[in-house]
Amino acid sequence: MKKKIIITGGLGYIGSELCKIYSGYSWNDQIIVIDNRFISERVNQLRNWNIEFVQGDILDRDLIFKYCGDADIVHHLAGITDVPRTKTESNETKDKKILQIAEEGTQNILEAIPLKCKIIFPSTHVVYEGLNEVKKNILEDEKLSPVLSYANSKAINEEQIKKSGKKFVILRLGSVYGYSTDTARINIMPNLFSKIASQNGLIKLFAGGRQLKSLVPLIDVARCFKNMEEKEDIKSEVFNLTKDTVTVKEVAEICKKYNPKVTIKETNDEVPNLGFSLSNKKILNTGFKFLYNLDQSIKEMIQKWSKQDLIKELEHVRDGDNEFIDSRGKISNHELTEPINLIGLIDSKKGTIRANHYHPQQEQKCLFTKGQIIEIFQDILNPNSPKITQVVNEGQLSIIKPNVAHTMVFTKDTTFLNLVRGEREHDNYGITHTIKHVL
Repeated sequence: MKKKIIITGGLGYIGSELCKIYSGYSWNDQIIVIDNRFISERVNQLRNWNIEFVQGDILDRDLIFKYCGDADIVHHLAGITDVPRTKTESNETKDKKILQIAEEGTQNILEAIPLKCKIIFPSTHVVYEGLNEVKKNILEDEKLSPVLSYANSKAINEEQIKKSGKKFVILRLGSVYGYSTDTARINIMPNLFSKIASQNGLIKLFAGGRQLKSLVPLIDVARCFKNMEEKEDIKSEVFNLTKDTVTVKEVAEICKKYNPKVTIKETNDEVPNLGFSLSNKKILNTGFKFLYNLDQSIKEMIQKWSKQDLIKELEHVRDGDNEFIDSRGKISNHELTEPINLIGLIDSKKGTIRANHYHPQQEQKCLFTKGQIIEIFQDILNPNSPKITQVVNEGQLSIIKPNVAHTMVFTKDTTFLNLVRGEREHDNYGITHTIKHVL
């Protein structure tokens, strides 16, 4: 049966990953993202996934009633996330804003949604930040001890939701870590350490890095939100959602493993507390399984943010890799360094010539599925550079840098895919994307 699913804060760190999951369901269900920001590329992607985007604020009561009044599911992710981490960072104005958006915005949603609707809400492990001593495997019924405005706002939201009479799932998240294409929260400790490691920097470990942390992978958080939407029998529960319990020093050591150039320095600076950990037994008992881990995530972040060992040749040709061959045939893979938004399918007859041009900004990528060419290319940015010739065969990928003139001579009937990021409007030939240059 078709569902109406609302995601508030859907352009954020968790929301963006949740929307990726729902892109597989948005052709059947009605998915609506509400966010007070407008981020062009993300909004465009939502539209292409058939997900409706509404720019609006959860404090706008009329807007919330309009969209949530007949919802089946609300993933309520909206709220201020750039929050004070210590008392010295707090100020009265910021604290009031955090509490207002959390309390009033959540109340608007709770009053708008019908009784049939289930609200799925991310609380946080820092509702226990006031603990005076290290405590491990905290259960869901432990008394909350918030201190700062963010933790207080989450504790208030939990009470609002529990007393609302509506169906709910509250997920108390550990520190959420992991790579995201454009929304990564760098102030989260594993992400921050990975960024420092990618720059060959210095990781400082206050109090020797003895603090205990409960962590959870970003994609598993998004998966769990979807999982809780699907589980109709779970409708008034609180779960700790955390996977890894580690010390700060252990996270730094993982970073050091993947980049030995990083420096780790232990200090005697005081920290507010030495941490705590949450038990995840209850969430595991629902059948939910974590698929990602800290080691993999740190490795990925360091690799993606480090200086890349790029191929710097003007033009290079490569075969597919990671091949799978069986009696049916062969699968070979070509990994690209950028997203592709246009694919041209081009057939060319033996003895013909194409190109005789260059692209000022775009890297040209051509995957040859049939035939063969002789390719001639020349760097036009460097005067007197030589003309170079090479053969490209079926199954190979040819990559040509911007501002490299090239010509294709077809020695066989040939079919290839032209993989493009950007535009290739025919009317703009010779003006923007492609400039004629006869070799």
